[in-house]
Amino acid sequence: MAHFASDRIREDLYRLRRTQMYISMTPHLSPLDRPTMVLVFAIFLAAAVAFWNLLWVVVLALSLAVVVMPLQRYLVERSVPEGFSALVVTVIVFLVLTGAVGFTVAVLAQNADFLVEIMQGITGWIGAAGVDPAAGIGPESEVAAWFDERFASFADAAAGIATQVPNLFLDFIVFFLGLYMFVFRGAAVAAELTAALPSRLRVAVERMTTASIDTLYAIYVVHVATSVITFILAIPFFWILGYDHVIFFAVMAGIFQLIPIIGPSVIMLIVGAFALSQGDLRGAALAALIGYPVVCALPDIYFRPLMMGRRARIHPVIMWIGFFGGLVVMGLVGFVLGPLFVVLAITAYHILVEELEGAKETAGA
Repeated sequence: MAHFASDRIREDLYRLRRTQMYISMTPHLSPLDRPTMVLVFAIFLAAAVAFWNLLWVVVLALSLAVVVMPLQRYLVERSVPEGFSALVVTVIVFLVLTGAVGFTVAVLAQNADFLVEIMQGITGWIGAAGVDPAAGIGPESEVAAWFDERFASFADAAAGIATQVPNLFLDFIVFFLGLYMFVFRGAAVAAELTAALPSRLRVAVERMTTASIDTLYAIYVVHVATSVITFILAIPFFWILGYDHVIFFAVMAGIFQLIPIIGPSVIMLIVGAFALSQGDLRGAALAALIGYPVVCALPDIYFRPLMMGRRARIHPVIMWIGFFGGLVVMGLVGFVLGPLFVVLAITAYHILVEELEGAKETAGA
């Protein structure tokens, strides 16, 4: 009987501790506070619905602001006013983005005819093994039809983008205005919200914040930096290859480096096929033995882990799942939100496991 009573007392004490813990973590909202909170969240929800078409622009601006905030803090530490430092950072981002996009578009436009020549050379080389290309039977006709469909779909997409230029211009303005405000006041707002949370919830939110920053760092800084390194490494290789159009090939390698899994390997495959179609065995050998290891593999194997360092331990497969899943579900903004949501879910899982283990240890005490 005494043993049974002691077990009941221990169980009652455990329930009391858990109840006190729950009460300490629960905000004490009076009946007047709850309608106020409902009103506030209703306003937030109404604003999100009203500006739903611009929400992806705001999310991209917020995610990029998180990455460039250290530059703004660096300027503030050197006695630059906060507002002006935020403006400087926004202008720098504007110049970098517009410069990179303009340079890429110009290079691709100047080399459009050469790209067509490459594709025709490859299809002609493949067609050499066909049964009867003239009759429309064999690999050449099938590949040519596939390229015709791709070019037609690209032309349709370009025409659709042209009709959306006014809306894209407004999105462009909202993006940079949002970027400025997030850089200027984002850290202060985040600090105010975090300070208002209960202590244990604040710890969990801070862990998720750290995971979010590391993920965004991997998406923007490391991903883009790896693409730039690929572009730089590609320049001497394609110069040695001797096909001219060096900047064009290097730009294509850098662009494809931004595509998860595929990467610049596609460019090396196309270059190798084009070399074989021209009877250039030397070029095909260089693409396989030097181009792939140096331009394709080296940035991912050496430079990407070096830049990530110990700041984030994000498995590449997790990033790939986030990239492709996000693009399928959310479109362009999913390229950023997909990996972010996946990492947040994994972080939440670890927090849940730690809470359950803590509860088990408390129960066993």
